Amino acid sequence: MSRPLARIALSLPVIVATVLIFFAAGTWLGGQYLVPEGQGLAAAAEAMGYGLLAGLLGLLVSIIAAVRLPMKALLACALAGSLAIAGLAVFVSQAVLNANEDVPDTSNQPQTRPEPTGQALTGEGDRA
Repeated sequence: MSRPLARIALSLPVIVATVLIFFAAGTWLGGQYLVPEGQGLAAAAEAMGYGLLAGLLGLLVSIIAAVRLPMKALLACALAGSLAIAGLAVFVSQAVLNANEDVPDTSNQPQTRPEPTGQALTGEGDRA
């Protein structure tokens, strides 16, 4: 494999890992510390915006590192980035599984019918 092709092959995992890690960290930090309470559904969008900004910063850092680092250091960063992405995937999957355990199971509870209001019996709601 030629030298420029090897550099590109090692740079891609470094860039992808850095962008994903910065995005995840930026989203978490933005959601924890920068998004005010009471934002409703806009809070998630704001947190994702902070993640996007952090991901762009990670892209710049990783491109500069991919150009300037020697090949051995780039290989070490590619391996560390791959391990970090695997760890992030395990963390996210565990968080999703734990979030599903908090939901109560109502599938075995008997179904109850609502009490009639009397409107259907008298026909009061049908007239215009």
